[in-house]
Amino acid sequence: MLHAFNYTFPATTLIADGARKRLLERSPQPLEIDADFLDLARNTDAEYESRVAMFLRLKYGKRPPDVVITLGSAALPFIVRHRDDIAPNVPVVFTSVSPQTHNALRLPANIVGIISEFNLDKTLALAERLQPDASRLFVVSGSGDVDRRWQSIARKTIEDRERKFEVTYLFDRSYAKLIEEVSNIPGDAIVIYLTMFADSERNAFVPAQVAGSLAAVSPAPLYAPYDTYIGNGIVGGFVENFESVGVRAADLTLQILAGNDSAAIAPQPDPGQAYRVDYRAMVRWKLQESRLPPHTTVLFKEPTIWTEFRGTVIAAIVIVAVQSLIVGALLAQRRRRFRAETLLRESEERMTFAAAAANIGLWQFDRHRNELWATEPCRAIFGIARDAPLTRDAFLSVIHPDDLQTATRLLQKSFETERPAISDVRIVLPDGEVRWVRMRARSRLEGGTRPGHLGGIFIDITEQKSAEAEVALQRLEVEHLMRVSVLGELSGSIAHEVNQPLTAILSNAQAALHLLAQDSPDLVEIRDALEDIVHEDNRAGEVIHRLRTLLKKGERKVENVNINDLVRSTISLLNSELIGRDIDVRFDLENSAFLTRGDSVQLQQVLLNLVMNAMDAMASTPIGQRFIFVSTRTAQTGTVDVLVKDRGHGIGPKENGRLFEPFYTTKDNGLGLGLTLCSTIIQAHQGRLDLINEEGGGAMAIFSLPIQQPAIGDA
Repeated sequence: MLHAFNYTFPATTLIADGARKRLLERSPQPLEIDADFLDLARNTDAEYESRVAMFLRLKYGKRPPDVVITLGSAALPFIVRHRDDIAPNVPVVFTSVSPQTHNALRLPANIVGIISEFNLDKTLALAERLQPDASRLFVVSGSGDVDRRWQSIARKTIEDRERKFEVTYLFDRSYAKLIEEVSNIPGDAIVIYLTMFADSERNAFVPAQVAGSLAAVSPAPLYAPYDTYIGNGIVGGFVENFESVGVRAADLTLQILAGNDSAAIAPQPDPGQAYRVDYRAMVRWKLQESRLPPHTTVLFKEPTIWTEFRGTVIAAIVIVAVQSLIVGALLAQRRRRFRAETLLRESEERMTFAAAAANIGLWQFDRHRNELWATEPCRAIFGIARDAPLTRDAFLSVIHPDDLQTATRLLQKSFETERPAISDVRIVLPDGEVRWVRMRARSRLEGGTRPGHLGGIFIDITEQKSAEAEVALQRLEVEHLMRVSVLGELSGSIAHEVNQPLTAILSNAQAALHLLAQDSPDLVEIRDALEDIVHEDNRAGEVIHRLRTLLKKGERKVENVNINDLVRSTISLLNSELIGRDIDVRFDLENSAFLTRGDSVQLQQVLLNLVMNAMDAMASTPIGQRFIFVSTRTAQTGTVDVLVKDRGHGIGPKENGRLFEPFYTTKDNGLGLGLTLCSTIIQAHQGRLDLINEEGGGAMAIFSLPIQQPAIGDA
């Protein structure tokens, strides 16, 4: 589908939607439907057209389409000029092409389509019927190529009509000038709006949107030959239904795909043209509905209750009258009261049964009388015997001492506001078992005074809490597994990192022994050798410390983490791997002590995973172009952004949007859990992780973390 303009033009969008729906419904085999937007309304120069043609030739050179559908009048001349380059000899189905344009193009035999009449004469006839006393006619159009074709058609149509008007052509104006002139048109005139793809200053517009702007300022009624303008303020016209055009174009396409010779198919007119008007616009300009041509479609007219439900209303009146004569007021009141009481009792029984089935306890507390009402499930949840009195203190005595203040505060807060208060607390049953209960309470105002009643529910959520704890434990195990997996991939590089200081220690120790074996050993050189041994030992110890930290299992430890230090230590851990892969790391760390609250091991795991992904993405990148850019920066939202950019192949269209799905991977030996865990870790730190393609090539990972302001006296 080749759109003449961009996606904002409703006419071509409606044609495309109608064609797409018809093709998918009627095609006996699966179809692959593509769409491109030429945007010829804003770009009319030949150089732009050549670039677009070259782009389409490259896009479809290896897989040319079976049929091309053009949408909009400007798309057909384009494909005629460039079909041999883009899709040689491929059949073309055109839409929204006037008879004048069709005759002028002298199309090849295998280009067929739908010819749209756009009958301006009938639109003028509609205006004359609604405004028989009008003597002045204003015709509005823009300065684009399509606008100028409309101008010549409008002049000829008006000159050939029997009835003559005092005609004013508002062509080739700037948008601002046009708005000003239309706002000064006399209220008894007729205004015909054609199209405005561009004004005299070459600014591009969507004609349907311009129709709305003109209708808003015009004192006189506006008419137009396009269906998409209706609903934007114009009265209407003799228009075609663009969806029906799309359906007819799809039928022609299906004939070609079925094997019919496109050269044997003749161009067809659009049978869906009809008079259509906006009832709201007619009311605004006080136009009489009785003057409309026969079979005119009136849109946006809301039927009255009497018009739409006349039979129902009459029947209701009759029924009410008969019942009023038969049934006395006293009997009716008695029956209604009895039924209401029955329904209320049944409703209470259903609610109690449903609450008991879901293990939910209902309760209500009267503050003035200090009375508590509760259902039997409440006693079971709190372990209170049936013969024990129900009091507020009896319930509070079962709550775990550490959660007693939370429960008391919830009850007090509920009396202060009408909003429901919710809290989870632990209770200790008589046998010592600890269970979790969710408390929900809400007060009820009485005549604007201080609330005296409190109601709510108790829900046993012990199993839910146990499941949440188990999920959290499993997630920690998976995070540890992923860290071990990443370090396993780096085992060779880590061994090299440890081997370097060990080799240096051995060399310095052998040199010191050699010096000590001399008759007059040089103590200065021996001291230097021993200092080198200490330095290299510290270096090896630092590597091993970082490895032990990543391999260590345990609960999450929240502390202040310096982001810049975290970046440097992570890259140091990967130093040998980076050298082995001929990858250069470049830093752009903002000169500020970024502190965030979180688990340094988990955050280092995220950064380690992102850098490893960047390294893997550049496996096929030429050696001289293998760069990883790591930078930090402050955001206005009070967060610190960490950016990891690579020069790899980037994120493919099929991968985009799925990279964070569990078990989705683009690597041959990947688990598909790395980015999922990274996203989970960042979200647990109140942050956000995103992956995007860089404009210059490659991909960029960005994660944001809230900045923790250092306390006074912190170093």
